Amino acid sequence: MKKKISILAATLVSAVLLTGCGDKEFIKDIKAGDYVTLGNYKGIEASAKAPSVQDGLVDYYIEQQYLTPNMLTKEEAGRAIEEGDIVNIDFVGYQDGEAFAGGTGQGYNLTIGSGRFIEGFEEGLIGVEVGETVSLDLTFPDPYKGNPDLSGAPVVFDVTVNGILPELTDELVLSLGVGSCQTAQELKDLVYDLYYQNAVANYENEIEMIMSSTIMAESTFKKEPPKGLVERYQHSIEVTQNRQAANSGMTLAQYMLATTGLDEAGYRAEFEKAATEMAQRYIMYQAIADIEGLTPTEEEVQQEIDAMVEIYGYASEEELLKEESRENISEDLMRKKVVAFLMENGNIQNTETIID
Repeated sequence: MKKKISILAATLVSAVLLTGCGDKEFIKDIKAGDYVTLGNYKGIEASAKAPSVQDGLVDYYIEQQYLTPNMLTKEEAGRAIEEGDIVNIDFVGYQDGEAFAGGTGQGYNLTIGSGRFIEGFEEGLIGVEVGETVSLDLTFPDPYKGNPDLSGAPVVFDVTVNGILPELTDELVLSLGVGSCQTAQELKDLVYDLYYQNAVANYENEIEMIMSSTIMAESTFKKEPPKGLVERYQHSIEVTQNRQAANSGMTLAQYMLATTGLDEAGYRAEFEKAATEMAQRYIMYQAIADIEGLTPTEEEVQQEIDAMVEIYGYASEEELLKEESRENISEDLMRKKVVAFLMENGNIQNTETIID
């Protein structure tokens, strides 16, 4: 059975920043206290894995995004493969003349001497030139945990060398024109910061979901959220899911079936359920904002708009507001302020910290 994903968790934080839906209601249009009686919202306990960047992730990203597209041809390399080179290869492994499962790769980057492949594979590429194809007669180790059926088996790998990846130098970084980076270290720092910011965002999202769910469970919702508010959130969820489906080369129905196992009636019911819960969550946030004085001022909203124009590269504020309404931006800023307040006044434990 396919495991259902949480549509609400996948869309809560990002989905609301979408174009408004005509005359649909916003949080500012209602009095939150009419809809919810808050339970305790201070000192809430939550735990999550501390944000970190996995070892090797920065190097892998740079290798894939910047070095592979600039790999050296035979003429540019001017030499054969040496120990320590990162080479881009295509390979097919054969056992008794038949290609075996897991033995084929295309555009694979391999560091010669890393020991990532079976004995003799990397050594067999030393001295080979870019563009050449070689056949390597090898034997799998015995035992071989990766595929016990191949333990001790003689095999042949046909390997084509597509190129040698260039060394990451300051000169190469300058030629790439990545932001303001002028050195290899600056590029590494930039990529690290991007991954770390994403890790922090995921961490904060997880903490937010835990804390807000706890508060919701302790609060009393006195009546259903306004229909217009629920419809706006449902529209946001559907837009987000449609975008993810398109990125996967699927229709919405195909994507939802593949990721959740739900047919159209099922996922639309799930959208409505998630939208209703999202509306309740934002009403709860607004109720806290009302009590703690966290509703954004017009000046704060304008500062947020100015920051978004700069960060996302819009030509002007007008261009941004064609896609994102001021009300949406204000509403999400309110959420951010409330979540920051909850985290500052909560009891948060980091379950694990990875030292990179």
